[in-house]
Amino acid sequence: MCGISGIFYRNGRSVDSRLLERMTEALHHRGPDGGDTWTEGPIGLGHRRLAIRDLSDAGRQPFKDNSGRIVVSYNGEIYNYPELKAELESGYGATFTTTCDTEIIPYGYLAWGEEVFNRLEGMFSIALWDRARNTLFLARDGIGIKPLFYSADAEAIRFGSEIKALLADGEQSRTISPEGLHRFFAMGYVGPSLTTLDGIQQIPPGTVMSFTNREVKERRYWKPQRAPTIRRLEEAVEAFKPLWSRVMEDHLASDVPVGVLQSGGVDSTLVSLEASRAKPTPLFTAQFSNGDFDESGDAATVSEWLGTPLHTITVDGSNAAEDVLKKVIRQYDGQNCDEASIPLFLLCKEVRKHVTVGLTGDGGDETFGGYPTYRASRFAAALTPFAPRQLWEAIGRLSYGLGGSNEGRLPLSAIVSRLALGLGDGPSQAHTQWRRLVPAFQMPSLYGPVMRDVVGNDPFVEYKSMLATPSGPLLDRCLVADQRFHLPSGLLIKSDAMSMAHALELRVPFLDRRIVDFAGSCDGSLLTNLMGDTKRVLRRALEQLGGPAAISRAPKRGFNVPIAQLLRTTLRSTADQFLESRAETLAPYLNPQAVRTLWRQHRDREFNHAYTLWPILHFSIWKQSLSETTSHAADAPRRATEFSSARGGGS
Repeated sequence: MCGISGIFYRNGRSVDSRLLERMTEALHHRGPDGGDTWTEGPIGLGHRRLAIRDLSDAGRQPFKDNSGRIVVSYNGEIYNYPELKAELESGYGATFTTTCDTEIIPYGYLAWGEEVFNRLEGMFSIALWDRARNTLFLARDGIGIKPLFYSADAEAIRFGSEIKALLADGEQSRTISPEGLHRFFAMGYVGPSLTTLDGIQQIPPGTVMSFTNREVKERRYWKPQRAPTIRRLEEAVEAFKPLWSRVMEDHLASDVPVGVLQSGGVDSTLVSLEASRAKPTPLFTAQFSNGDFDESGDAATVSEWLGTPLHTITVDGSNAAEDVLKKVIRQYDGQNCDEASIPLFLLCKEVRKHVTVGLTGDGGDETFGGYPTYRASRFAAALTPFAPRQLWEAIGRLSYGLGGSNEGRLPLSAIVSRLALGLGDGPSQAHTQWRRLVPAFQMPSLYGPVMRDVVGNDPFVEYKSMLATPSGPLLDRCLVADQRFHLPSGLLIKSDAMSMAHALELRVPFLDRRIVDFAGSCDGSLLTNLMGDTKRVLRRALEQLGGPAAISRAPKRGFNVPIAQLLRTTLRSTADQFLESRAETLAPYLNPQAVRTLWRQHRDREFNHAYTLWPILHFSIWKQSLSETTSHAADAPRRATEFSSARGGGS
C-alpha cells in the first residue's frame, strides 16, 4: 500500500520537480519506506512506498516497462498477480524482472489496453502514462477501496491518493463547495465522485479516466449488481466456503507480518478462522472503558476458540481527545466525519506496532445484508401508506427533541426520529435517510448566505438515484445502492484514511469482487429475513465450520461511539472553542448564532444535538487547517527526503 501523486500540464508546461516532490511528500505517512518521482516535460508521477511485496529496491515506483513506453505509479494490491503474470509470460512474451504485483500493470496494458483494469482482482488506484500516446490514465478499483482524487481544467490535471497532495500545489483552488458541504452535513460524507472542494473530484469506483491535452474520457468497467440465481441456503453455504478459502489465501499474500482486526462479529471471525488456518495470525481488538460499547469479550471468545493470540487495545483516547480529533480531521481533508474514526485511528496506531498488514471484516454487512436498516426499509415501505407525509415529518421533529440527556450507543429518540423522517421521504427512498446527521428541518436556520442557494437541494439525490436504478425487490435495490454509494463514500474512505495515517495496510476480503459477485447471486431471503437472522449465509457457514454459537447467533452490533457524551465531557473544551468562542469563523457558510444555540442546548442537556453538531465541529476544525494549508502552500519548505530518480516498481 502506498501513496501516489502527479501532474499533467495539458498546455505543455514542464513539471517542476520540486513541486512534484512536495506533493508526494505530503503523502509521506502512507509510504514511509521510500519516495520517488519521475518527470518528463508536461507529465510527472510521484510515489511514496509502503513495502509489502518484494522488499528490495526493485520494488520502487514509479515503474517503467522494459521498453520504456509505460510509466506507472500505483497504490494497492493485485491478488490475481500470479495468474496474470503466467498468462502474460506464456501468451505475450512478457519478461518480468521483479516479484512485485506492480509489474503486471504496464505489461497488462500493453497486452490488453484499458481492459487490463477490469482484469485486476484487488484494491487499487493507478496512474499510468502512455508515452507513445501522450495519454494519462487514472483508474480505481471496482468497489472503491482505494481513493484517488483529482482536479481537471484546460491547463492541468492534478491527482493524489489524498487531497492534501493536490493542496501542496499553490495553484490548486481551495474554494469550498456549497453543494459538497451540504452533502457533508447531511450524510457525514459527500459521495463516491465529489468532494467538499470546488474543482476537486474523485475517480468513481470501477472507473478508468483518460486525459490528453485535448480531451477527457470516462469509462465504467465494473459495478456491483444483484442477479440472484441461488435460492437454497445450503447451496449458497456450500458454494461460499471454498470460494472464501481461495479469496482469503490471496489476501494473506505478504512479505511482511499480517494480523486481523477482530471485532467479535461474524465477518471478522470468518476472516480470523481462515487466517489462522494458513499460519499463526495475531488478532487485535478495541476495548472501551464503557461496557455498553465494549465488544472485546466476544473477540476473546474467538481468540480462545482459535488458540490465537489476542491484543486488546484501549481506544477511548480520553487523555488526549482534542489532539486525536484534530489528527483525524486533518487526515480526512474534510471528506468524512464517521463517529467511529477516533477509535479506529487509535486502534490502527497500536496495530501498526506489531504488523504492517491488517485484515478486516468490513463490507460483510453491505454485501450479505447485515444492517437492521434493510429490515427498516422494508417496514417503511409497508408503513408509509398508513399516514400522510406531513404526519411522519411531525413525528420525526417531535421525537428529535426528546431524550436530551440520553448518551447511549444510539438513543431511542434518534432511532424514532430517523425512522419517522425517513418515512416522510417516501417508501422507496426512506433507506437513504437512516444515517442522516443534520436533519433537513434544521438546515434553513443553520445555513449562512453562501449556503442558502443549496438549502432546497436534496443532498441524497445521487444516493437515491442509485437506489432507484436497479430493478427488483427493495432489498436488492438497498444493497446495490449501499455498495455503489455508501461503501466507497463512507466506510472505505474511513478505513483507508485512518489506517494509512499510520502506514498500516487494511485488506477487506469481503469486498473482493469474487465475493461481491457471489453475494449478488444469492436470493435476498438467504441474506436477511424480515423477522429472522441477518447475514444468513455467513452465520450458517460459521456454524458449519465449528464457530462459537455466541458469535454465529449474536445480533448485529454497530461500532457506534457515544458522541453525545464525548461532546459534553472529554471534547467539551474543544466544542466550546469552535462552536461557541470561535463560531464566527463558520460564517458565511453557517449562522454562528444558530450554531451557538444548538451547542448550548446540547451542552446543558436540553436537547441531544450530537449528530447535528458532530459534522459542524469537524468542518470548523478542518476549515481552520485549510486556511493554514493555503497560507503555506506556495512556499512551503520541503522536508529533506530520500527522493531520487525513479527506477523500480511494486507496492
